[in-house]
Amino acid sequence: MDRFKISRKKATVIEVVIALLLEVLVCLGYNVLYFEYTLPNGATAQILDILDYISNNLLMPVVSIGTCVLMGWILKPRFVIDEVTRNGEKFTRGKLFAVMLKFIAPLMLILLLLKAVNVF
Repeated sequence: MDRFKISRKKATVIEVVIALLLEVLVCLGYNVLYFEYTLPNGATAQILDILDYISNNLLMPVVSIGTCVLMGWILKPRFVIDEVTRNGEKFTRGKLFAVMLKFIAPLMLILLLLKAVNVF
């Protein structure tokens, strides 16, 4: 709305039209537009399966890696720890959390992403 300077109603209508078009495309993918495609993991897929594969195996790891970089290296783990302990709660494993957030989780997510694109 802010970027394109349009009203909330117009933005909602545009979003609904885009969603409906994609939904119809997915529905037709199981009859009129039926085709089979082999995914990198070896599964045979139609339109919905391809979109599911992209979302689960590519986009989720990429967004998670970005979150780890943001929280681990830009905002720093101290930001999360301070927020959690704000009302006097205990957070006894802050150092472990920092190591997991900065090093272990991104490494594992990169491995998942590489496996999804069949690098190894």
